[in-house]
Order: sequence, then C-alpha cells, then structure tokens
Amino acid sequence: MRLRPFELIQPESVTEAVAALGRADGEARLIAGGTALVPMMRLGLVGPERVISLHRVPELDAIRAEPGALRLGAMVTMADIHRAPAVRSGWLLLADAAGSVATPAIRSSATLGGNLAYAEAASDPAPALLCLDAEVEIAGPAGERILPLSRFFTGFYETALEPGEILTAVRVPAAPAGARAGYIKFCPRSAEDKALVGVAALLVLDPGTGRCRHARIAMGGVAPTAIRAVRAESRLSGQTLDDRASREAADAAAAEADPLSDLMGSADYRRDMVRVWVRRLLTRLGDDRPPGPASHHDAARE
Repeated sequence: MRLRPFELIQPESVTEAVAALGRADGEARLIAGGTALVPMMRLGLVGPERVISLHRVPELDAIRAEPGALRLGAMVTMADIHRAPAVRSGWLLLADAAGSVATPAIRSSATLGGNLAYAEAASDPAPALLCLDAEVEIAGPAGERILPLSRFFTGFYETALEPGEILTAVRVPAAPAGARAGYIKFCPRSAEDKALVGVAALLVLDPGTGRCRHARIAMGGVAPTAIRAVRAESRLSGQTLDDRASREAADAAAAEADPLSDLMGSADYRRDMVRVWVRRLLTRLGDDRPPGPASHHDAARE
C-alpha cells in the first residue's frame, strides 16, 4: 500500500521538535528508525498529516558514560548499543538485550527511544532496562522531566508521554558491585522474531555463603507491558540459589504474568514458558554461566 501524502518536518533541536509536535493542524507523528511507524503507515493503521524526523537533532544521538551511570540518546540504535565499548564494559546486560532485537538490518535502524515509546510488550531492551532501574528523560511544552522506566509503561502500547512530549534520553545507573546478569528470549518460530517470552535477571550473591543479596527479574511478552517480577525477586532474597529456589521464583514469576493469547501462543502456554525460562536463566546465573541461545526444543525438555 502506498503511503498517504504527508508533510515532512526535520527540526534541528529538541525545542524545534517539541514545537512541531505541538502544532494544532492535524495529526503528527515522530519518526526515528521508522521500523514501527512506516509499516503502520503502509498498512493504513495511521495516516499523520505531519511526520517529524528526529535525525537532525544531534543531542539525541549520543552514548555517554557518566560517573555511576550511562546516558543513551533516544536516537541511538540497537546496533550502536550492542557494539559500543562503553555499554559492553559496564552494562553488558543491556548490550546483549539490544543485540537480541530482530535482524542486523533492523538493529541498525531501530532506535532505543522509538522502541520504548512504541511500548511493545515483547521489547527486548525493556526488561534489561527495568532490571537496571533505568530512567527516561522527557521533553515537552511544560519543560523537561525524568521518570522511572517502571512508571513509563502504562498499558498495551501506551506510555506516560503527555501530548507534545518526546522521549529524549535514557539514563541507566551502574549495576551493583559483583552483580551477574543476563537476558534470554524464547521465540518458537525464529530467533529473529519477537520474544514469546523474554527474561532479564540481575543477581548479587554473597561470595561466602552463595545466598542472594539482591535480585531483579523483568519479563517481556507476558503482560500488556514489560514488567518487573517483584514477587519472584522476593522469593530469592536471602536464599541459596539452588534448584528449589529457582523453581519457586519461576513459579512466582508465572503467577505474576498476565499474558495475552495470540498466534504465537496461548496465555497458558506463555505462563508455562515463563516457568521454563526464568528457572533456566536463574540456574545459569547461579552457575555463573552466560545465558546462551534459546530454542523451541530446549524449552520442551525442561
């Protein structure tokens, strides 16, 4: 299907972009990598009168390591995140999650800001960022504000962005000392597909006793938004990370999931897969092994 005619606006600053988005003459949409918006426009799902490209806004395209944190501009691509030495040296969980997105061609176009603002429930970077207690920086007509990512996703393809607001950056605190972390996804059809279940976890184990001092678990594809599995985290607190603890945490995570049924799988199947993949990731992190790839047959053997 051909795209409907639209006005292309190319601001050169965040202030100009906010002004263009706030104009009252018809619907406007922001475009970053275009991996979500362009297909929707081709299918006729949206037909904006104005498309505002963010490609000429230089402050949105930077990766900067700061004391105790990493700041990622909204226009940074998944490929940039996956490869950047600054990310890989201190935020490998995020680098691995970004490297799990779709295909190399899509990773080279898809942006972090676009991924989060689109609020895809099966987002790969969102669970990793939730485990890392990330915050989003937002600019709008009323000025700038900062919001925890845990409060940014509000519903199925919905976010806390107000009319005229733009997600400009993501700030990621450094992981706790001694943390081990990983991201694993299960795609029953293709490794390049959206995750039927995506799980990120970050653990801090006592070096003497092996007991869990700190646990963060987040999941994608199993609820209307990416979520933290807080009850599963509490099951691990103070526990030795053995098979029993991993199973109990996986059961708690499955109980917290609120999946939808679709062509990829039923809600019950997704809950079963939550149990499988949360347990698998926790076991591997307990053994201090990398998560490794996912496959349909591996899941069936659990």
